[in-house]
Amino acid sequence: MNRLPRLKRAAVTSLATFGLSTLVTVACGDGKDDADSCVSTREYFATEVWTKVVATTCIKCHAPAGIAEEGGADFRLLPSSYPGFMDTNYDMVTEIGKQSYDGLSALLAKPSGRTDHGGGEVLKPGSDEYAIMESFVSQLADPKDCGDGDVTTLEGVVTLTPAETLRKASLHLVGRLPSADEINDVGEDEEALADAVRAMLDEEAFYDRLHDILNDVLLTDRYIVYDGFAVDLLNKDAFPTAGTYWDSIEGQDDLRRTVNRAVAREPIDLIRHIVKNDRPFNDLLTADYTVVNPFSAQIYGVKPDFKDPTDEREFKEVKLSTLIDGQKYNFAHAGVLSSPMFLNRFPTTPTNRNRHRARMVYKMFLATDILKIGERPVDPTQSLTYNNPTRDSTDCNFCHRLIDPVAGAFQNWDDYDMEKLDPDREWYPEMFAPGFNDEDMPKSEFPTALPWFGERAAKDPRFIIASVHLAYRALTGQEPLAYPNDTEDPLYADRLVAWQAQDGLFKEIGDAFVADEYNFKTILTMVVMSAYYRGATAEDELDDGAKVRLGSIGTARLSTPELLARKIEAVTGYKWLRPWDGSENLHTDYKILYGGIDSDSITQRLPNLNGIMAGVANRMANEMACTVTPYEFWLPADKRQLLSKVTLDHVPLGPTGDEIPDSIADIKANIQFLHERILGEKLELEDPEIERTYQVFLETWKEGVENLAAMKVNPWLQWPCLAYVNPNTLEEIPEADRLAEDPNYTIRAWMAVITYLLSDYTFLYE
Repeated sequence: MNRLPRLKRAAVTSLATFGLSTLVTVACGDGKDDADSCVSTREYFATEVWTKVVATTCIKCHAPAGIAEEGGADFRLLPSSYPGFMDTNYDMVTEIGKQSYDGLSALLAKPSGRTDHGGGEVLKPGSDEYAIMESFVSQLADPKDCGDGDVTTLEGVVTLTPAETLRKASLHLVGRLPSADEINDVGEDEEALADAVRAMLDEEAFYDRLHDILNDVLLTDRYIVYDGFAVDLLNKDAFPTAGTYWDSIEGQDDLRRTVNRAVAREPIDLIRHIVKNDRPFNDLLTADYTVVNPFSAQIYGVKPDFKDPTDEREFKEVKLSTLIDGQKYNFAHAGVLSSPMFLNRFPTTPTNRNRHRARMVYKMFLATDILKIGERPVDPTQSLTYNNPTRDSTDCNFCHRLIDPVAGAFQNWDDYDMEKLDPDREWYPEMFAPGFNDEDMPKSEFPTALPWFGERAAKDPRFIIASVHLAYRALTGQEPLAYPNDTEDPLYADRLVAWQAQDGLFKEIGDAFVADEYNFKTILTMVVMSAYYRGATAEDELDDGAKVRLGSIGTARLSTPELLARKIEAVTGYKWLRPWDGSENLHTDYKILYGGIDSDSITQRLPNLNGIMAGVANRMANEMACTVTPYEFWLPADKRQLLSKVTLDHVPLGPTGDEIPDSIADIKANIQFLHERILGEKLELEDPEIERTYQVFLETWKEGVENLAAMKVNPWLQWPCLAYVNPNTLEEIPEADRLAEDPNYTIRAWMAVITYLLSDYTFLYE
């Protein structure tokens, strides 16, 4: 089966133009000459002031923990490793620029040494750098805002149509093909597409997908790998019903699995509850409650009124309490931060003192990688000169000034029994005081330290960035672009354009997110509508610069095991199951082999196929074709999902080798249908792809017929490929009714076609 033509087509770089409501744009001045182009003051700062002056000169002293900050200077700059650094620095430089000394802006007076400056003269009047700052200062009196003329779209790229995007989003978000009504309503209308995507986010199936998105971050599915893992983590003195109820269901394996799953997924279910009910997404840090279903409620000893005590998808808001020496204490809830499973999944030790938790909070909810921003040469001998290096050594306190105050927010939890409340603990005086963003936490707030922190973190601009990044990673499978720091790179200007385009989109999405009262569905919808999700191809061949500028834009994201499992069922109507117990292969045996995670030791998904993963994909295609094809022919034609246009008697050639036109027409019509159903390709019957697939059918059939005549094979299908069970339920078909023979070799020819299409890259990749 020669796939070269399709592979050649796949090699075209995936790119895109931009969705209706989320135009991805870049600043003018990207190397194109345009006398009419407008460059705003903000863009001038990004492309000239920051790149050529501030990031190369000023930041040497004015960075966090730099000489200037140590000296008490108010002028503080953030390096590019900080989220939102460009906007923060623009605001800071603009504010300083409004100060003057003898009529000269501080941005010129201080670095030129005309007034007191600890760094002395670092900009010489008459230099190119000084001229850049002069131009910027002159703009501050009347900052230029170019409006629509401030930007230019990236040219030469093509997006998926609204209809194509609808299919992709439907499979990705809710694990089904678009309905006929959705297809008719959307047509080629961008606004209708956005409405359809937003509506999908209210479907129950979306919350299965949201679980996967959230678990990739929180990793609490680690605790469902064996029955009782999550329940056993709970201190039975603090949560006495966790012991008594669990013991009372000894031997009830299915019930125990359900109960354990409910406890393990409590923090994820809380966030799902927030999203489902259109609550502000930052409630995940501030909610003064958690949620339980009928099964986790038993463990935590709460008794909300459930409509259906057997429905594990029904959730109620509750406030948890715990016993300490026989006395009841109410949890100081702070969204997921106070969740027993979150506290266990990101544990501490008496020596770590919650710093690991603080680092993870920064990374997950504030888009700040402490380890990354702390990357710099460190002299290990310097710490020996300090009694308390984490506070006093600049090599150490650079990070600890951020980490330690947030660590203090978790002070009320035990160092050994992670979810056990310890309200009388005293914080370590040798560490930086509990707090956040240079604000110390009043000691009166220590009993409710986590809610105090959660309220402030939820209002931090970095929470908005983290929320956008969460959706972007989940939907595109890519990491946000890092700011390019190497100005000597020949492709630096192109990398800067790419970063600015993405940064501009993220800012636009973040602004809409806030305007919609922090509704996470707004972010998801806008990412789907953007070029980063909808990219298809390039109009022309790309040079090296264009490849860099547009390289992060486009489709072709490898489906995760969970996404692929849903897609298989959606397009074929059947699941890929283990025959002995009915479990889905991509959720069990092949989950890790296909690049998935176990939320324990394997926490990063593989973004590209390797040899083993390709083998899994081929096995899936072969086994699905083997199982599904005979069952399809066993069903009446009007009940079939894939092969409704043909029968077992549809063969391409007669006994004398003459073509049978009507039969060939029906075979090609069914192939055309399969291309649309499985690959989402609407092709004319004369399309070369239809002909290539037909040749797969024809050559397989001809070889099979020859082998049947020569008695090299027999008419009987191999046992796994008999229509002897319902592929979805594994319910056996009565022996007399089974389809076991393939005398015309048509079943096996169609197996080859379905294998061919299910193993295609356009099926395995989104």
